[in-house]
Amino acid sequence: MATRRPRRPRNDRLRVVEAAPAEPDPSRARIHAAALRVFARHGYDGASLQMIADEVGLHKSTLFHHYRGKLEIAAEAFEAAMERVAERMRPLEQETTPRLETLLAVSDALVDHFAAEPEAARMTVWMLTAPRDSDLNLHIGREDRHPVVTILTTLWGWLDRAKRSGAIRPVNLPQTIFNLMGLVVFYPASAGADFLSGPEPFSAKACRIRRAELRTIIGAALAP
Repeated sequence: MATRRPRRPRNDRLRVVEAAPAEPDPSRARIHAAALRVFARHGYDGASLQMIADEVGLHKSTLFHHYRGKLEIAAEAFEAAMERVAERMRPLEQETTPRLETLLAVSDALVDHFAAEPEAARMTVWMLTAPRDSDLNLHIGREDRHPVVTILTTLWGWLDRAKRSGAIRPVNLPQTIFNLMGLVVFYPASAGADFLSGPEPFSAKACRIRRAELRTIIGAALAP
């Protein structure tokens, strides 16, 4: 008669369970989005922590578990928004031999980006027109690696290389940077005014028209 091999107890079997990757805190992302909406509507001085708490659906005291005050939440929300803009501009930083088509492609990407995040465009306009001694401007000025600095240096460097190589005509770099920033951010920042932009300023059709018009304007301004 065959001898039956004893079964190994189930609890002796080893199972390897891979740990799930850590996910970012979703409440922080919600706070960023709510803060951008509030600051875009009221500006930094007109906004309050209570407004942000109401917008995100949290008690005001809960915000103090994440942030020490209004400046910190504004700085972090704006920095996160500008990091996403800087990422769209990365092709300019990576291009050693500048081509005007690369700048036009980045313009296309920014049209779509700000169509999805118009609050970031509104806050950018507010930042550009805020007094020099604004708390948030002073905070950015202390951060050498702030994405706003990255955006400006990336654009400056590309324009300088493109001008020296003949990819674009000779231009005044500071004026050109301000002109390009105005072209890209003013429309999404002011698109809530129906009498200017129509009832669907960020529809697929509107974005397609805007991409084409910006290509025409930028090309005419910079083509050698």
